[in-house]
Amino acid sequence: MRGDRLKKKLLYAAITGLCYGVIYGISRQFFDIGRPFYMYTPSWTVRNVIWYAVLISVIPSFFGNYRFSIITLAGYILGLIAGEMFGGFKSDIPPEYLHYGWVIWGAVYISSAIIGILVEKIFPGKPA
Repeated sequence: MRGDRLKKKLLYAAITGLCYGVIYGISRQFFDIGRPFYMYTPSWTVRNVIWYAVLISVIPSFFGNYRFSIITLAGYILGLIAGEMFGGFKSDIPPEYLHYGWVIWGAVYISSAIIGILVEKIFPGKPA
């Protein structure tokens, strides 16, 4: 029985980590500086914060907080999308184009972490 719990924890951690690995690969291959479809927010997050996000999402899986891991992974992805869609700001003064995608991503990711904590507290699962 204990071995099954350990396998489940490792499986969730591995799946979450693998998803971040796919995000990393896609962002570096397609959306980074000098790539065919450059986008600011995916490029910035991969270069600056993805490893912190991986730790924040994967480590709770080892303690049985699977929903937290899934919610923060979803928050990371939604933050990338929202940051890229709504982050651009054009102005008449130099530098004329600012991008606040990283702020939007951060707000969405932090919100998802808070939601994940609340979900784990309000709806506790079976002890792992």
